[in-house]
Amino acid sequence: MKKLLLLSAVALIATGASATEIKPYIEGKISHNWLKADYKEDGFKEKFKDNVFGGSLEVGAKLDQFRVGLEGYYNDKMEDKIIGILPVEGETKGFFLNGYWDIPLPDVKQVKPYIGAGIGYSWLKETLKETPFNDKVSIKDKDWGWQIGAGVGYALTEKVDLTLGYRYENLGKIKDYDSKTDFTNHKVSLGLRYTF
Repeated sequence: MKKLLLLSAVALIATGASATEIKPYIEGKISHNWLKADYKEDGFKEKFKDNVFGGSLEVGAKLDQFRVGLEGYYNDKMEDKIIGILPVEGETKGFFLNGYWDIPLPDVKQVKPYIGAGIGYSWLKETLKETPFNDKVSIKDKDWGWQIGAGVGYALTEKVDLTLGYRYENLGKIKDYDSKTDFTNHKVSLGLRYTF
């Protein structure tokens, strides 16, 4: 009887351990980004924006319905004109530490909606390509940011998911003396996630 109880306890522990198994994953994404930069200096306000492509790579771990991942991202240069005539560029790249909840759907295993949020750190650059003095002026800065979003995954196989997501990103700001430029982004991404 004692042996039976001991075997039963071992079986329950093993079942619980497998149910909460930590599974590493890797995910690559391509994205379309609606980037915007708001420039402010001594009461003067101007904004420039552009639609650009980008990409990211995330590595992380999955535990039941929850995932945590570290993501590196890079966006193409945004190009626009300020005051209608002066060409300007913006560059954004950095990292996000993200958390996700994969929402279970009753009787549906292939479709996996999720919500997520994260904190980030970005390298930002703003370049005025031409000034009234024909100079080229660049300002760089690093800043903390955050993101929040949602999406859906579709299981192609037991280990591979196709993902489609949207998120809003606050990428931080460039500060230079009395001026600052806030960078924000609306991102739609398509990705492939492999869970080991």
